[in-house]
Amino acid sequence: MATHLIRTGDTPTRIARRYGVPERWLYRANTYYGDDYFKTGRRIYIPDYEYDYYDYPRQWGRYRYYDGIRYEIITGRKHFRPRKKTRVIFSYCNLSDTPRRLRYDDARLYDFVTLHRGRDVWRWSDGYKYGRDRHSMLLQPGECRTYNADWDLRDRWGSYVKHGPYILRAHDWSKELRPYYVDADVEVLDPEVYQKVYLSTHNTHCPKTNMLINPGLEDWLDSDTPRAWSALNLQRTTRAHSGSYAAQLGVKPLNQSVLSQLVGAKPGRTYRVVFWAMEHVNGGNNGTFELEAAVYVFDQEGRQIGRVDPVYTPGELPDNNYREFSFKTGTLPADTHSMELRFVFRPRSGNRNRLYIDDVELTCVG
Repeated sequence: MATHLIRTGDTPTRIARRYGVPERWLYRANTYYGDDYFKTGRRIYIPDYEYDYYDYPRQWGRYRYYDGIRYEIITGRKHFRPRKKTRVIFSYCNLSDTPRRLRYDDARLYDFVTLHRGRDVWRWSDGYKYGRDRHSMLLQPGECRTYNADWDLRDRWGSYVKHGPYILRAHDWSKELRPYYVDADVEVLDPEVYQKVYLSTHNTHCPKTNMLINPGLEDWLDSDTPRAWSALNLQRTTRAHSGSYAAQLGVKPLNQSVLSQLVGAKPGRTYRVVFWAMEHVNGGNNGTFELEAAVYVFDQEGRQIGRVDPVYTPGELPDNNYREFSFKTGTLPADTHSMELRFVFRPRSGNRNRLYIDDVELTCVG
């Protein structure tokens, strides 16, 4: 993919005409520059075509910018079908005016890693043998490199990974760029959730019954993974609002926790979320965290097209006693296909308290 060095007098219209692409493509490809997007002396991407880089749909991905180099990882979508091979693409471009000498200890040029709960569960380079000859390459100003790999959703021992959140990481293997990487957070869906959201025929009626699977958090695959839910930094607790179990977020009180589930949704509908929550106070300490109860809205291709995210503070959460909370999504946008209900526990410095969630309900109200 080409890059362009912005010079005095350049405008988006002139650049687009020069390369024969619509102006809107420039904005979509270079949004990371923000307000000084067309600053003289900056290099920008010239996309091949809209939404699409390197012959792959840019439906989900992340970018980072280090020392004049832009790194990007593209996974195609955020939600992965169970046991379905997925393509991961990594690219980086030298957007500075200085050539970069990259030195390699062996024939390996790049690597992809999948992490779960901070641990490597898959590494693309495992099993490959690389020649030990050292070499170097020069990355010229405006030059880009692109690599890709397939992950079959198995771990390094050959078993399919269980459903839940994962991080896909990519980086160049040179001595100069190896410390820098780019991550994309993805989710491997529970087979039952995938069946319900993607394979079932969606009725046009507005369901008044609970749309969630395992809404009372009674069924668990193990002590830290409730069935049908995606979970990070939480575990099962018997301190429940009803039934036998609830979810305790913030097992590590200084680390972020996530509890989420994907469900089908319809455009033009409004949904209501109800849940019970409480702050578990540790030794009389005041909690320093936020609870985000968010609904992310996706289209058929898995692109995010909307979001509702009320935030609750410790002062709004009762100490050691459950309280009911609720909110509505408002009318969902056109092209809505699914939505993800996500509880995010965001601790701040010095936090020692945890959060309990139980009896979650998601229904259509109009």
